[in-house]
Amino acid sequence: MIFFGGYFAGLPTSSGHNEELLNPIGLFSTEYQVENLRGDSMYLYKYWNILPGATLSVNILNPVSMPKESIELIKNSITSTDTMDIDDSLLHKGPKNSFSTYYLGWKGALQSTPDTKIPIPKNFVITNSDKANGDIIIILSNIKDRSGNTGYTKTVLEGDHIVKAFITIYNVNALSSNQLETIARHEFGHAIGLGHSSAPEDLMAPTIDMTYPYISECNIQAIVDLYNEKSDGTTTCQK
Repeated sequence: MIFFGGYFAGLPTSSGHNEELLNPIGLFSTEYQVENLRGDSMYLYKYWNILPGATLSVNILNPVSMPKESIELIKNSITSTDTMDIDDSLLHKGPKNSFSTYYLGWKGALQSTPDTKIPIPKNFVITNSDKANGDIIIILSNIKDRSGNTGYTKTVLEGDHIVKAFITIYNVNALSSNQLETIARHEFGHAIGLGHSSAPEDLMAPTIDMTYPYISECNIQAIVDLYNEKSDGTTTCQK
């Protein structure tokens, strides 16, 4: 897989009322401008420069008044520590009956990482207010993006470091629970510094395959490389 780096210069223009997402096979396109991932590769780019043990604040703006259950799904994509083992052959990563561990939430994935040169964000406090306060702002919108993206992440830099990130999830009323949680999980990966993966089945691929949309060992290795300031800017995963 390959992860790509960059940063968003602005949100794409959007227009129109709610339109049904015509996506019978469960593929969703996203866009970003800061991104990176494994034998497959990822490009690594900018990162948060925080003190060890620091907490990032995440604010979910909910102008469309989504139900509490939907907000909890977004929170779960960040705070869950649950894991699952998936047969590598299902994702074309190895022989049948060899398994890899996947994480359902970023907190569990990030807490599994070793110490790095730059501390990896591992602690998050999540709020649901009507003001754009916080380090990472998640904006829920009923507008359908004109370019067809379901999610968009804009990172704000100070020098080489991320100081704020804005995630927009479009057309939220047309998304199933699983789709909403997956898109939030993908975009949050961008918000902490990952780019897109070259592996089409990976969570961080530019077009999300909903078959196994979880945080992979490759995603985790890419984060470790990023926060160790790996000089060539890529992570190549052998499995």
